[in-house]
Amino acid sequence: MRRNRTWWLLITASALGAGWAWLEWGTELRTGIEAVMEALRAAGPWVFFTAMAVLPLFGFPLAPFTLAAGPVFGPQLGVGVVIGCAVAAVAVNVTLAYWVAGRALRPVVEWALRRAGRSLPVWPAKSHLELTLALRVIPGTPFFLQSYLLALARVPLGTYLAVSIGVPTTYIAATILAGDALGRGDRRTLMIGGLLCAAAGWGMHTVRVRLTKRFHARRVAEAAGAEEKETGGAARDA
Repeated sequence: MRRNRTWWLLITASALGAGWAWLEWGTELRTGIEAVMEALRAAGPWVFFTAMAVLPLFGFPLAPFTLAAGPVFGPQLGVGVVIGCAVAAVAVNVTLAYWVAGRALRPVVEWALRRAGRSLPVWPAKSHLELTLALRVIPGTPFFLQSYLLALARVPLGTYLAVSIGVPTTYIAATILAGDALGRGDRRTLMIGGLLCAAAGWGMHTVRVRLTKRFHARRVAEAAGAEEKETGGAARDA
């Protein structure tokens, strides 16, 4: 309860701060945003979406690309094409991350762990989908690090790609639709985009809750099994 209250306070404070900044420096902010949008538009979609595919490999967040894509390229390419290009960029990014982690990072990580007397954990095949979903929908871990961790865990490529592309597609499409509508001043489409963002957030929250309950039930069952085994061993010794 206290954690939820803290999050709501942070969200409220951020919203109030953004509103105050917009009222205080609205003209300057709009001018700066328009200048950035013009620079991105002048660079062209190939540069933008190539950067969207490559830069997150080095820790650059996806959010700035997702927020900018709609208003920058929606009027030029159409919102459907922009969404398709953004999803394709994410697909290229997660594929490259899987290859980089498997070919370049894994030998280094294994060597470092061996030096420390440890080894990479081995995840059973039946938990690969749960692991991938958990990393992709539970907030906290940066997107690029999620990709590297899943590749190091040797999640099958098909499972990895299906979840790693499917989950971001939901909020990318909604955000680009809303951003394009905001840029064009289309209130109706903006409302639809906002509702889609809310639906995507609700869907991921539902998945998070179910995964959390499943993990908790599994931990309880494992603890009960360990306790029963210990009790049984003590009884036999007696």
